[in-house]
Amino acid sequence: MSSAREVIRQLVAPVYLPVVAASIAWGMLVPVLPLYLTAEGISLDLAGLILGAAGIGAALGGLPAGALIAKRSENEIMIVSILVIAASTALLGVAHAVLALIALRAAFGAGLSAMRLSRQTYVTRRVRTNVRGRALANIGGASRAAHLIGPILGGVLVDVAGFEAAFAVAGALTLAGLVPLLQSRGGSLPVMTGLNERSSGSLLRALRPHWKLLLRIGVVPVLVVAGREGRQVVLPLIGDDLELSATAVGGLVAISAAADLTLFPVSGFLMDRFGRLWGMIPSFMLMAIGLFALALAWAADSVLLVILAGVLVGIGNGLGAGCLLTLGSDVAPPAATSEFLAGIATIQESGRVIGPLIVGIVGSAFSLGASAVAIGALLVFATVWLAFVIGETSTQPTPAKAPH
Repeated sequence: MSSAREVIRQLVAPVYLPVVAASIAWGMLVPVLPLYLTAEGISLDLAGLILGAAGIGAALGGLPAGALIAKRSENEIMIVSILVIAASTALLGVAHAVLALIALRAAFGAGLSAMRLSRQTYVTRRVRTNVRGRALANIGGASRAAHLIGPILGGVLVDVAGFEAAFAVAGALTLAGLVPLLQSRGGSLPVMTGLNERSSGSLLRALRPHWKLLLRIGVVPVLVVAGREGRQVVLPLIGDDLELSATAVGGLVAISAAADLTLFPVSGFLMDRFGRLWGMIPSFMLMAIGLFALALAWAADSVLLVILAGVLVGIGNGLGAGCLLTLGSDVAPPAATSEFLAGIATIQESGRVIGPLIVGIVGSAFSLGASAVAIGALLVFATVWLAFVIGETSTQPTPAKAPH
């Protein structure tokens, strides 16, 4: 039986490094894309629709990706997803029409959903329950570390070389993730007994016996992702509203991302040692409190208070690193692992539409501060649902005869 440290070491090349590469690019887009849409003269509500299109693509792409993973290799889907993410990111710099931007963002979302699902399935099939929280928290931590670099790099590139260069660099960085993935040749961790079957039937048929569980669990991921995505939109928009430069807005987002990094190792430890709720509930509530504080900071027109509120949101988000991946993995039926995770991903990724749309609609009708309050309220409801409807999931059995 391999130690937790050895298991995690073997996940570096096939899982963590490709995620880091894509996440740097994704982090670059957090401040750059809203600023690009503003520079193009696109209204706040249309900008919300464009930013939310990534969620539409993610929601539509989840089930097909799950069906393909069930029949083929997780790594084959990972390679295709990296190519899609890279192309859809690089082409943003030459797209000006609203429909073209929506299409590119939808393709980006589909690729991102497939990438996450392939890595989640990879870990779920190979890592036992009492190590899984740390393994999946490291995915969240890796993406958070990359988000610290991405916003700063994106903001500086816009100021120095323009939007086209920023999007091109983001696409190239995503492609760099192929190198460790291909060199790892799929990794050396074997699939656990009971989780190595390939599906020969339809995805919907595999999901039919589990639809009640799917809907009950799916409430939390969709609301949490809506809150996270809403935060990624409202924070740079508030920075822009305070008349900060692109570099300063990137720095504002990066400071919040840096706060994410403070607690992601704690997240995995808490979930594996004490239970999943010990990581999730404090995470969601800290994020909600931070968003409420962000609304007050915006009303006070204070850059310092906005930074502090962003840090609080970041700390909460860091404490929940990998929690949604772990939640889905804990309850996924062994006979339909990738299919169930695809179903969860489809529900979850619709939050990528909901969050930016709430920011756009509420921001247009009321204010950016009201938008922050609205997405904070989603996280409060998610916490209540998790605590009283779902409960603890770490007691789910691990398939027998795991080889590590």
